[in-house]
Amino acid sequence: MRGRFFAPLLALLCLWAVACCSPRRAPAQADPLTADSIRAVPVHRFDFESDPPDDPTLTPEELSGIAWIGDDRYLAVGDAHAALHRLTIRVDPRTGRVLSAEIAGAIPLRDESGARVPEPAMAEDREALAYDPAREEVWVANEHTGTDKRRPSIARHRVSDGRATALLRMNADSVLSVFDRARSNRGFESLARASDGTVWTANEDALRIDGPIGGRTEGGVVRLQRLDAEMIPGAQHAYRVDPWSMRIRSPGLLSGREISGLSELVALPGGRLLALERALCGDRGGVATLRSRLYLVDVSGATDVSAREFRSGLAGKSYVAARKVLLWQETWGLTNSNFEAMTLGPTLEDGSRLLILLADNNAGTSQALFTMRMSGR
Repeated sequence: MRGRFFAPLLALLCLWAVACCSPRRAPAQADPLTADSIRAVPVHRFDFESDPPDDPTLTPEELSGIAWIGDDRYLAVGDAHAALHRLTIRVDPRTGRVLSAEIAGAIPLRDESGARVPEPAMAEDREALAYDPAREEVWVANEHTGTDKRRPSIARHRVSDGRATALLRMNADSVLSVFDRARSNRGFESLARASDGTVWTANEDALRIDGPIGGRTEGGVVRLQRLDAEMIPGAQHAYRVDPWSMRIRSPGLLSGREISGLSELVALPGGRLLALERALCGDRGGVATLRSRLYLVDVSGATDVSAREFRSGLAGKSYVAARKVLLWQETWGLTNSNFEAMTLGPTLEDGSRLLILLADNNAGTSQALFTMRMSGR
């Protein structure tokens, strides 16, 4: 018995001596991009009807951007009309399930002189928004610049009356000028604002100078653009979107219309991002379906492609793209599930944050929300 006791004790003493006499190594740094670092727990889908307004130009349809502004209050913007929409979304503070949702009180968007943005000439293709609580204003990403449908822009509007207070044109800065090469209807689809004021945006699919659009076996490469609180551009990072993968065979009228793209971003503490990718593709049987995927994105270590050498394009150039890890995915069939908008909402009782997705309904008053609980660091 004594021998069996002292043998392991001697071994432990030897290990202790080696540890004390050996050089100390710095502890391994945790990888900021693992599925364990951030968890996305799906909670609930909630479908509801919004009331049609007396003025059809203020109808809350084709909503493609959403921002939390406090408590149970949100703002949304659509790509059909030039208006902000007030949402009230009440959730169970324990589970994150949506209890009720209501859209009421549209805010018409106005130009810098106070005149309403004309409809339909300049009303379409506002795709995302980010809220600035200090100014009580929103930045709105637009695939157009005024009547120019070839160039995207980002405009700032007051929430109180919708009046424009600033416009960020892509040709106003050499770093941003690459976005003037966006393909039609594949410009700015996303906009996110971090707590420190940093703003992120990205084109939906590859710029004309950066390579082909997303296909069956390889997705398009887009540019994640960081801006500071005053919207001065900083780094750009390449991000590869997933391919759409499966062809559509049924219904026949959708065959050949497959598409994939980056539809929204959310800024997380520490510089990481959540990226929502959306695809129209076939399922395993070739039946058309809408597919959503949520990724955790880390740009640390990625090449800054805002450098002059990349302004002529990424195609054929050597660079390191942003890393991403899949957190959640779902296929919806051909239902009202074209989830394009996403925002972080309130903190729930367990300390997790509520993530809310909002669908572009392609017209009408049928709305769809989907919630998740986000936890981790």
